[in-house]
Amino acid sequence: MNVINEFLNSQNSQNTSIGVTCSEQKLSSLNNLYSDYKFKIQKLRILPKIKQDQIWSVKNEYLDYEGNFQVSAHSILVLINTDPEPLDSDNEFVRVCPISPFLEMATNSDQICDDPSIIGFPFLVETWNEQPILVDILDKYVGDYYSDLIDRNEIVSQDQREFREIEISNARYLNQSIIAYTNEKERSNVFSFSVDLQYGNVSRTKHMPLMNSREPRLIPLRDNEEYAAVARTGQNITENDCIDFNCSELPFQLEVRKKNGLFVLTIIPKIEIQIVDTHDQELQSTSNSERIVYDGLHVGIYNIKSPLLNKEIIIRLK
Repeated sequence: MNVINEFLNSQNSQNTSIGVTCSEQKLSSLNNLYSDYKFKIQKLRILPKIKQDQIWSVKNEYLDYEGNFQVSAHSILVLINTDPEPLDSDNEFVRVCPISPFLEMATNSDQICDDPSIIGFPFLVETWNEQPILVDILDKYVGDYYSDLIDRNEIVSQDQREFREIEISNARYLNQSIIAYTNEKERSNVFSFSVDLQYGNVSRTKHMPLMNSREPRLIPLRDNEEYAAVARTGQNITENDCIDFNCSELPFQLEVRKKNGLFVLTIIPKIEIQIVDTHDQELQSTSNSERIVYDGLHVGIYNIKSPLLNKEIIIRLK
């Protein structure tokens, strides 16, 4: 197999048994080329509005809508091909093409940029690997690039064909954001609200069925999911009922309620804690001697930080 294809296969977390037979020096060179992007992030006072013909980096990890923590094997840059389109009142998606430094694998009709000033090195735009992604997993704006369609009779070698197959397979990290969203939307009308929680190796999702129903509808759940305790009792669920996380892995109890369309998050007992949103803005709270309350939260992802935690807790309210 071509050494680049071997390397890319080794980056795919689904193929952990595949070895790379090239020398350590060559492998190190490939790793540096592929992972250690030397582009200079634009220092802008205001983050530009996401639009077509921009290059962005993608988050190295994200919590998907099914409550699973996705981690990339390497850094990813993408060229945005469409302006954002709404999925609902809280989410948008764009179509993107991954960017690769491996010009050796380009065919005669591939889109190549020989100018290293844009992102730090020449690159190949994988126009044959276009993927839909949630706007939420875009990370940093890098620059602008306007690609041109090249109309030629394409000649593709066996190595180039294998390269494309590997890259399309590795792009599952990108489109999983949309797949998980779509899967969850199909079930969301069964729930009043849900909470995903990720902490270290703990990945859990809890659901609250529709409120004020004497016979709440309960559907089969996945392995990392469960219903709120009140739902399992079959009681008439009200806004006073909550989803709670009170397990041995957490140094405190976390409760989430939904009132008048907004969320209330309670931490018990009162401890030193900080909660920030996806824009790294710290949330304001009220407290007494027993608990801390964050009121008026919207659908979205929040990070919980505390000296009592070995790692941040990531929660998604949905």
